[in-house]
Amino acid sequence: MKNNQNNQSLISEAITKFQDGHCDEALNICHKILVDDPLHLGANQLSGAIALQKGDFEGALDFFIKGLSVEPQNEKILANQGLALSGLKRFDEALQSLNQAIALNPHFPEAYYNKATVLIKLKRLAEALTYLDRYITLKPENHLAIFLKSDIYRKLGQLELATLECRKLIALQPNNISALTNLGLLLSDQEKYEDALFFLNEAKLLNSNAEIFNNIGVTYERMGQYHLAIENFSEALKLKPDSIEVLINCGATLERLGKLDDAITYANRIIELDEKNEAGYFGRAACYEKLQHLEKSIADYTKVIELNSTKKHGAQWNRSLVMLCQGNYAQGWQEYEHRLEIDYAKNLYNTDQLREFAWHGNASQVRGKNLLVRAEQGLGDTIQFCRYIKYLHEMQARVTFRVQKPLIKLLEHVDGVASIVSDTDPMPNFDLYCNLMSLPLLLKTTVDTIPNQTPYLQADPFKVKEWAERLGLKINKRVGLVWSGGFRPDRPDLWLLNRRRNIELIKLRSLKTEGIEFHSLQKGELPEAELVVQHLQNWDGPQLINHADALLDFTDTAALLENLDLLISVDTSVLHVAGALGKPVWLLNRFDTCWRWFLERDDSPWYPSVRIFRQKSFDDWGPVISEVKEALRAFANS
Repeated sequence: MKNNQNNQSLISEAITKFQDGHCDEALNICHKILVDDPLHLGANQLSGAIALQKGDFEGALDFFIKGLSVEPQNEKILANQGLALSGLKRFDEALQSLNQAIALNPHFPEAYYNKATVLIKLKRLAEALTYLDRYITLKPENHLAIFLKSDIYRKLGQLELATLECRKLIALQPNNISALTNLGLLLSDQEKYEDALFFLNEAKLLNSNAEIFNNIGVTYERMGQYHLAIENFSEALKLKPDSIEVLINCGATLERLGKLDDAITYANRIIELDEKNEAGYFGRAACYEKLQHLEKSIADYTKVIELNSTKKHGAQWNRSLVMLCQGNYAQGWQEYEHRLEIDYAKNLYNTDQLREFAWHGNASQVRGKNLLVRAEQGLGDTIQFCRYIKYLHEMQARVTFRVQKPLIKLLEHVDGVASIVSDTDPMPNFDLYCNLMSLPLLLKTTVDTIPNQTPYLQADPFKVKEWAERLGLKINKRVGLVWSGGFRPDRPDLWLLNRRRNIELIKLRSLKTEGIEFHSLQKGELPEAELVVQHLQNWDGPQLINHADALLDFTDTAALLENLDLLISVDTSVLHVAGALGKPVWLLNRFDTCWRWFLERDDSPWYPSVRIFRQKSFDDWGPVISEVKEALRAFANS
């Protein structure tokens, strides 16, 4: 009796120590009790809770089993046993233990919470929400449960509901830094950037840690305010110099700013800290690619592939582009197929569902069959690669060409096309299919065997005549101008590339040349507005005859091009139309060139009528425009 009283006094003391955060002292007291009474319920229960807190799941489970041998229907021990089993990845047993606890006491909140955490580990998130809701019903102001519920909604992609839960938590705890930070990130993910910055800055006022500076930087980066992003990443690195996450974000932003050498420095630091970090090698490879250090780029992409990382397919595709740029078509086209395995492309291409219908290049297999050829990527890509259709026709395939809607009229008479449909229409009937940009691989194209006979497109003769009448008597040489490529809102990964390939109109004012009449074929809200603004601001460049309103589709563009002597253009779809028509084209090409224009060439094996004027250094159009100006003078006098 005396020992029982003593043990009761000791367990009360142990519980007090535990509640005050003195876990080791509490554990020592429990040990004394268990020496005297190995099956003491309270000592086993508390010892298990302390072991659980320390991550000793095996030890915790032993204590809980002993406790349950004394009192098998103790819902508190059963609930904690569920956590210990979960920690040991014995999930079925964990759920069984928790279900027992809930059955014994449906009003015991911790059992619901613990079951939710097990279901989260099993990625059964919708079920986890059900049990969290039951817990919150019993404990409506528990901030951890609300925080966890918000996080589940985020993982389920239900960002508005996640935001709502975060706001509830902040109403309960206005100074909860984690809630303020998460709300900022959720709003940033929903492109509500100003609101996101408000909450992130509120969190920063409470605790200026590296994570918050990093999150503010990420938000500024998404807004395109790269210099402000760099400022915040730099502050984060002052507080946490070896944070790989921040180094990755800072390096990626420097790359977007065109500060490639600085970005490489950050990538080197990432690799120094973690020699198996895929992002370090991938980021450095991208920088080397832009700087035209192609062998170094290939080496780093290869390293990413060897690491078998989540970026593997992206690295394989990027490596293929470098190889194609080098003229290594044998391996480049083979690896180009990895574009189909990138996450965003899998659903787009339906590769898995259509696998049994894929044509692999065997001529006898396609003879007499309905072959669907699917256009992909940009409009220029479709115009460039539609030249291959006639070779499929020569194999006696009946080709249905599925293309982007704006190209229907332009391409409906391409040699070899039996029928043409829009990619917005239902999928037509077919026996076999292939993707348009797989044809160079399937037909074994090398640099020397590129089918470059032009023209392979024809303008509508009636429209050509209409444009001739509209333009009137020809006095000077007529030169078309396009300074900006099409904007694709569905491809944010291309926005920065567009910035690099496009030229501000004001930079072209020096092209004004006697004997040259300039015609604008530029389409697009922003560049068209740029043209209007420049004229309102006393434009002193060449007089540009603007045809934007008359170019209703690509057949109008083709007909106008047939009435011009030359097109000067950045890398855009209009250039491909002119090249396919066999019209003279001068390409103003960025330093980090697209693979199709190779390196250092001033001609194109794809289009015999194209002449290439290249940037000599990253993002510097000045020398290009000076070179074009001199060439225009010669052209005017030729």
